[in-house]
Amino acid sequence: MGEWFEEFFDRLYYETYRPFQSEDVNEKEARFIMEALGLPPGSLLLDLGCGYGRHAVYLARWGYNVVCYDLSDYLLERARERVEEFGVGDRVVLVKGDMRMLDYDSVFDGVYMFFTTFGYFSDEENRDVIRRVSRALKSGGVLLIDVWNPAHVMYNAYLHRGHRTSWFEAGNYIVLEEAYYDIYNGRVNVKRLYLEKSTGKLIGERSFSIRYYTYWELKSIIEESNLAIEKTYGSYKSEKYEASSPRLIIIARKQRLHNP
Repeated sequence: MGEWFEEFFDRLYYETYRPFQSEDVNEKEARFIMEALGLPPGSLLLDLGCGYGRHAVYLARWGYNVVCYDLSDYLLERARERVEEFGVGDRVVLVKGDMRMLDYDSVFDGVYMFFTTFGYFSDEENRDVIRRVSRALKSGGVLLIDVWNPAHVMYNAYLHRGHRTSWFEAGNYIVLEEAYYDIYNGRVNVKRLYLEKSTGKLIGERSFSIRYYTYWELKSIIEESNLAIEKTYGSYKSEKYEASSPRLIIIARKQRLHNP
């Protein structure tokens, strides 16, 4: 059996997240990415963990060149359809790959890791991902990293005594969810059961495990990779980051190397 992220981002993922991601939402989030990165049209961006390319197509429409990088064959196929639908094939390149193997050197003006695309691996592997991202950026390039607000995660852990059960409806499914908060290792471990709404039949089961980092932990990881934090946000509306924020969004810039 492979690692959770090798099977989680499949048709069930797409069909249960897509109903919540209207094109109005996608476009507004893409505009936030554009404004937060602060880079001019024509810049080359890396959408790391691109999924079905929901933001990349808008950025391409606005004049950016985007490399969409993801491990999921299913989501990359949806991204390919989306790129064709938006008519931006001349500005978007799709690449299949594991971010732990990211191997670019001073190529990109900006990199964005959106919607909790960080924290999938061990601590050392997560640190290495950021090192690889830094290497992929040009000198002076910008990283946007968007994760759960750790204060919110820890509050939920406290509120639910370390174990939460819930359910939600999405598309043609009812999703039953169990979340375990591992406060010793800073992880949220989640198991989901997917039931067909019309019949109640169990369609599939998936799990995921995310390492949530505090701001100061992320700051250490980012700074050790020759990146300096310039801004933080707490939402996709560019609101200030604080304890009650839904997200922790960090903007960091690769430091320019000065010749002696």
